[in-house]
Amino acid sequence: MNLLFSTILICSLLNGALADSFNFEHIGESPENSDVSTSEEVGYSIKFTNNWTQENHPFRYPTSDPHWSRFVYASHSSAYVMWQDGGRATKGIENVAEFGSIFALQGAIRGQQNAGNVLDDVVGNGIGTASQGATSIPGEHLCVDASHPYVSGISMIAPSPDWFSGVYNLPLSDESTMTWFR
Repeated sequence: MNLLFSTILICSLLNGALADSFNFEHIGESPENSDVSTSEEVGYSIKFTNNWTQENHPFRYPTSDPHWSRFVYASHSSAYVMWQDGGRATKGIENVAEFGSIFALQGAIRGQQNAGNVLDDVVGNGIGTASQGATSIPGEHLCVDASHPYVSGISMIAPSPDWFSGVYNLPLSDESTMTWFR
């Protein structure tokens, strides 16, 4: 397995009312293609950087103990949907949003691994104090292959009325060049 030297950077993209949902196809600079073919399995490191602070997002920001639960990420095929905007929440997603509990979600991911829809999953630590720039980095790399080129992830924002943030169905390859992004 090749390890691509870059990192998937996932930042909290909260803006305005957290009751709204945001799905950005791309934010920032365009991803750079590597010279590694999608015929090879690769590993990515993931880094979540907090931007959710009282200064950046004053609307309904909690007055005490703002924090993030543990983060769960999975690499998967198009046959798996961890969560999506407007979709129906599974028990695993509901437990993350309500309690920050990842156990039911991990069980569902294991079932999807057995079905061949999920290749790999990793867990990052929670962020105990949601200060500007605080990070969560899983201790392992997330493996992807040609059959499982997408990543999805989630974490609870607390204290909150079931707020969560994450990414879903993020492609890690360029289909036109058949190479992985850096």
